[in-house]
Amino acid sequence: MEVKMPSSQADASPELLEEYQQWLALGEGGIAYNWEGFMICKHFEKTMARDDTTDISLYDSPEVHAPGWEESAGTHREAAQTSFLSRPLPERDSPRARAKPFIFPQRERNEKEPQDEQIRAAYQSAVSRLSEVNDDLHWKTSVLERHGPALFLQDRLLPVTPLAKPTQGEICHIHRSDLSAHVTLSFPDAKEVLQKGWGERHRLSGTERLHLGYTMLCVPRSVSEVDVFVSVLQAGIDYMKSNKYK
Repeated sequence: MEVKMPSSQADASPELLEEYQQWLALGEGGIAYNWEGFMICKHFEKTMARDDTTDISLYDSPEVHAPGWEESAGTHREAAQTSFLSRPLPERDSPRARAKPFIFPQRERNEKEPQDEQIRAAYQSAVSRLSEVNDDLHWKTSVLERHGPALFLQDRLLPVTPLAKPTQGEICHIHRSDLSAHVTLSFPDAKEVLQKGWGERHRLSGTERLHLGYTMLCVPRSVSEVDVFVSVLQAGIDYMKSNKYK
């Protein structure tokens, strides 16, 4: 599908210029932080993006909604349909948090919104320990965000399941701008996160760009919520590691 977009701000409508300012307020992530990057975002929004980011029914039909399913080995399919959470998640208190409407970057809050420093410190400390308590992981710059650290499987363990090919071994990362996060989960665990109100799918999850289980986790509201989010990140680690030798 060919979509014509304004080549410059001078050609844009007032409404699109206002939307551009809203996009800039999110901070950097995924694509160029300028008009060209915004136009790329709008192109994908109009040609590939989904709006049903809290619809859990997609996980029940991976043969329809999960690119790479047909070429995946039986063990990869089994892993994708297995829960790796150590226990069911609690229901998150209302109101339900939602991501801003943009594809790149996907964030819950704007970059300059105030953050609770106690929550930030607790979350960053807990996430940094994930590489210490899990073998075969290392930190490097996110291939999906193009800046900021992310946890990866070690290169010697690649490639993993065809379902996760676009992530190039990246498992999870936290956004410094607002403390939301992204993680690749198995389908039951992604379903649990959405159903209990802890996150939502990326708008490109289930396309050739992203694993169907690629999930945005909301911003923690308290230190106690940090433990819940870290347990979800650990489930993502265990899922990705389960694919490494198969």
